[in-house]
Amino acid sequence: MLKSHSMDLSAGERSWLPLAGRTGKIAMRWATLVNRHRYAAIEQTFDSFARTRVRILNDWAEQQWGCLESLSRELAAGWPRTPRAPLQHLRRRATDFSELFVTDCEGRVLASSADGREGALPACGRALAAGLKAPFLHGPYSDPVTLALGPSSSRFHDAMTLMFIQPVRVDGRTVGTVCGRVPNDVLGDLIQREAGHIFHESGDNYLFMVKPEFDRGIRPGTALSRSRFEDNAFTHGDNLKDGVRTDYGTVRVQAHTELELVFNDPATGELHPGVRETIRKGENLFVTYPGYPDYRHIPVIGKGVTFRLPGSPDTWGMMCEADLEEVYRYRSLGYRLQKLYLLLVSASWGSAFALSALAGLPGLFAWALGLVLLAAGMPILQRAGCQPVSDRLREATRVLRSTAEGGNLTQRLPRESVRIDETTVLAQWTNSLIDNLDQTLRQIGRTSGEISETNRGLQARSEHAGRVSDDMQRAVEDMVSAVRQQTVEIDQASASTRAMRDVVQQVSDSAQAQFAQISERSRGIRGSVLHSTDTIRQLERRTLDIGSIATLIKEIAEQTNLLALNAAIEAARAGEAGRGFAVVADEVRKLAERTRGATADIGRMIEGVQSQAEQAVRTVESGMADMEDGLKLAIEAASDRQEIEQVVERLFVTIGQIASTTHAYGDRIGSISEAVDAMRDATVASARSAELTGLATAQLEKTVGQFNAKAA
Repeated sequence: MLKSHSMDLSAGERSWLPLAGRTGKIAMRWATLVNRHRYAAIEQTFDSFARTRVRILNDWAEQQWGCLESLSRELAAGWPRTPRAPLQHLRRRATDFSELFVTDCEGRVLASSADGREGALPACGRALAAGLKAPFLHGPYSDPVTLALGPSSSRFHDAMTLMFIQPVRVDGRTVGTVCGRVPNDVLGDLIQREAGHIFHESGDNYLFMVKPEFDRGIRPGTALSRSRFEDNAFTHGDNLKDGVRTDYGTVRVQAHTELELVFNDPATGELHPGVRETIRKGENLFVTYPGYPDYRHIPVIGKGVTFRLPGSPDTWGMMCEADLEEVYRYRSLGYRLQKLYLLLVSASWGSAFALSALAGLPGLFAWALGLVLLAAGMPILQRAGCQPVSDRLREATRVLRSTAEGGNLTQRLPRESVRIDETTVLAQWTNSLIDNLDQTLRQIGRTSGEISETNRGLQARSEHAGRVSDDMQRAVEDMVSAVRQQTVEIDQASASTRAMRDVVQQVSDSAQAQFAQISERSRGIRGSVLHSTDTIRQLERRTLDIGSIATLIKEIAEQTNLLALNAAIEAARAGEAGRGFAVVADEVRKLAERTRGATADIGRMIEGVQSQAEQAVRTVESGMADMEDGLKLAIEAASDRQEIEQVVERLFVTIGQIASTTHAYGDRIGSISEAVDAMRDATVASARSAELTGLATAQLEKTVGQFNAKAA
C-alpha cells in the first residue's frame, strides 16, 4: 500500500485543481494515470531524498561540534591564555565557519579569528547563558556581524546566522565559551546541492520550524533556510525577491527567506498541506494526484520529515518537493516510440487510401501505395524516434567511459526538459552520481590535505619527542647510577647504624644498672641521714631537758643561798649560841654560790650544745636537701636518657625507612627507565607511522589528482 494514501486531505484539497491548463485536472489526471506504475519508485525517491539530507545535516552538525570540542580542550589546557593561532588554524580547516571566537562567562570576546573583534559583547545573552551549561546551537537569527564578515563556503550570503556555543571547562568549572559562527546559507547548500536535483526545474528542499523552544516568537511553518526560488539565481520562473505571482496575490520576501516566509497556501492563508501534515504527524509522504498547493499555489508532491540538530532545543522540519507536472512529465520510450509508430502507420495508410479514393484507383494499388509510404516513413521513425534515443545513450556511454577511465568529473549529461523518458532519468541519475563522486573526491582531497598538514606537525612533534626522550633517557640513566650509589651508601650507613644501635643499647643497659645502684645507695644514705637527724633532734630535746633541770637547780641554789643568808642573820642574832649554826649557814651559802656558778656553767655548756646541735641539724638538712636535689637531677637525667633513647630509636627507624624508600625509589627509577625506553620505542614507532601516513596521504592525493574534479 502506498504511503500517499494515508495523507489527510480535505475534499476541497482533493479537487482544487482547475479543469484545464498545463497543471489542470485533465492534464494531471492523464499524466499520473500513464505513470501510475511509477508511484512506488517515486515514493522511494522522495523518501531517500529526505532521509539522506537529514543525515547530511546531522553529520555536518556533529562535525562542527567535534571541531569546537577539540578546540575547547586545547584552550582549557592553557586557560586563561586565549591565543588567536588555534582559532585561525581551525578556521582555515573548517571552512564553513566565518568566525571562531572565545568569550568569558559574561560574553565578552577574548580572542577571535577575525580582526578587531576582541572586547565585543554578545548579540544574545540568553543563548550564551545556555551555552555555558551545555553545547548550544542558536539560530537561525539575523546578525549584522555575519553580514559584515562576508561569506564562508557558500556563494550566497546574508545576515542569517547559526551560532555554535561550546562551554570551556577547567577542572569541572565553566570559565568561558568557544563559539563558531556559520552563515545560514551553508545549510541551504547542504540540502539543495543544485547539481544533484533530479527534478531540476522545480525541485526544492527547505527547512521550517516545527516546535520552537528557545525563541517561541517563531511561528511553526516559518522558513529556516534559503529557498531555491529566493532570487534570480534560479532562472526557471518567478523568484521570491521579485515576487511570485499567484491568483491570490504576490508572495514576496524583502531580505531573505529565513524568518520572513511562512509556508502558507495563498488561497487559504493557512499552512499548506505538506507542512501542516508533517508538523501534525512528524513525517508525511504524498506523490499521487492531485498533489497539494504549496506557498506558490502550484501543485507539488514530496516528503516531509521532522528532526532536531545536535545542540538545538528546537524541532525543525524539512520538505523535499517537486512540481507534480515535472515529476509526471515522464513518458517511457515504449510509449513514445509506439505513439510515433502508430502515427506513422496511420498517416501512411490513411494517405494511401485517401489518394486511392480520390484518384479512383483499385484497392490493390492503395495497399501498395500504403506500403511505399510506410517504407518512406521509416527514416522519419529512425530520425525522430530511434536516433535521439541512440544519441543520448551514446553520450551517456561516452561520459561514463570518460569518468571511469580518465577520471573526468567535470562532464555532465545534458538535461532534457521537454521529453522525459528513461534516457532522461538515466542522465539525471548519472549526473547525480558524478556530482556525488565529485563532492566526495573534493572532500577526500580536503581531508587528505588536512591529514597531510596534521601529519607534518605530528612528524615534527615526533622528532622533538624523540630528542626529548633521548635526553630523558640519558638523564634517567644518570639518575639510576646516582640512586644506585646512594643506595650503596645508605646500606652502609644502615649497617653502621645497626652497630651503633647495639653499642648504644649496651651503654644504655650499663648506665641503667649503675643508676639503679646509685639510686639504691642514695636511698640507704637518705635513711641513715634521716636517722641521724632524728637522733640529733632527740639530743637537742635532751639538752633542753637538762637545761630545764639546771635552771631548777640554779633556782634552788639561789633559794638556798637566800635561806643561808637568813640563817646567818638569825645566828648572828643568837650570838655565841648561834655561831656554829652561822658556820653551817655560811658553808651552805658558799655551797649555794658554787651550785649557782656550776648551774651557770652548765647553762652555758647546754646553750653551746644546743647551738651546735641546731647547726648540725641545719647542716644535715642542707645535705639532705642537696642529696634530694641530686636524686631529682639523677631521676631527670634518667628521664632525659629515656627520651634520648626514644629519639635515637626513632632515628634508627627513620634511617631504616630511608633505606627502604631508597630501595623502592631505585625500583621506581628502574621502572621509569623502562617506561622511557618504551616511550622512546613508541616515539620511534609513531615517527615511522607518521612517515607511512605521509606516504599513504601522498598516494591518496595522487589518486585523487587523477580525477579532474570541478573547483569548489
